[in-house]
Amino acid sequence: MALRWQIIADFLVLAAALYALLRWARSARAMRIALGVVGLHALALLARHLDLVVTSWVLDASAILSTWVLLLIFQPELRRAFMRLDSALRRWPRPAVIRDQTSRAIANAAFGLARLHLGALLVIIRRDSINELLEGGMAIRAAVSAELLEAIFQKLSPLHDGAAIIEGAELVKANVVLPLTHRQNLPIAYGTRHRAAVGLAERCDALIVAVSEERAEVSLMDGGRIYHITDPEHCVTTLEGLLSPVRESMGDRLRRLFFTNLSLKFAALGLAGVIWGMSFLASGTTIRTVNVPIEFSNVPPGMVVGSQSADTLEVQVRGSPWIMDSVNLERVVGNFNLRGLPAGSHTLRLRPESLDLPPGIVVDRVIPETIRVQVARAQIQPLPHK
Repeated sequence: MALRWQIIADFLVLAAALYALLRWARSARAMRIALGVVGLHALALLARHLDLVVTSWVLDASAILSTWVLLLIFQPELRRAFMRLDSALRRWPRPAVIRDQTSRAIANAAFGLARLHLGALLVIIRRDSINELLEGGMAIRAAVSAELLEAIFQKLSPLHDGAAIIEGAELVKANVVLPLTHRQNLPIAYGTRHRAAVGLAERCDALIVAVSEERAEVSLMDGGRIYHITDPEHCVTTLEGLLSPVRESMGDRLRRLFFTNLSLKFAALGLAGVIWGMSFLASGTTIRTVNVPIEFSNVPPGMVVGSQSADTLEVQVRGSPWIMDSVNLERVVGNFNLRGLPAGSHTLRLRPESLDLPPGIVVDRVIPETIRVQVARAQIQPLPHK
């Protein structure tokens, strides 16, 4: 099979898709199911190649069922992935910075509530939209201040149960219910409040400040990381560091692109190689016959093709049924290279690579196997006299 740019592009797209699946599966604790789906698909391809019809049906059905299980069980992680994609495609994302006085008000309110042994959840929106993850809440739309935040989380306040949502320098909602995490490796001391903070941080890029009512401690959740905050200055410094946009050089971006998660990237390349080999390198079971027009390339200067024994070729090709249905064989042309041929009669045989067939399709037979062409010098017509 000739190495064409389309083959390389298709293989890289397949490897990138498998890498994205493996990376998501690792963070979503769904690695075994995801690998099982890929393995079942590969085994189904092998079964079809061996003409095990019923076995291939069973494996295909198992792969589809496993995919549905993956989608149903890990809906929150899928939602998070699509939200991240939406944020990446958004042309003008919301700014990821807050004013210094806002971060200081958050820090002062958090430690003021901790001293009074009052629990609180403060959600700071960054780039991802989180509306789909929230339930309930009352709109406030007020400037953020330590006094307002402390008043909301007093025991007698009707809004103290739930989270307060902060966007920029504005307190937009309070009394909001957050999704709980399903992680099992959290500290035993974490109750519903902290599990809700971790649950939201897992699903978006928002920062969540959690104040413990029992332990009078302040924690900050960012994705899968948990920061234990010691004092208001530490809180301000951590918030500003996480909210300030990070400027990466082109070299850092390339290093992060090619040299991070190497184990997953090699695994994706290996799986892509297995699937590619079973799909495109193994001989298929479907045969089709197509009439292919003839073209001549690299005709020597001053030469023309005077005559040829055939205008078309009957080509019998073989491949997998789904590959046959996915490509357009009407665009295939039988190309004969006339480079360096002298004038005279020549017998030419079509090379399979000259057909430029899509990957996964091979030539079984060509009729006629050879053609006769007459190469002659072009006759230069004299210009008419005026």
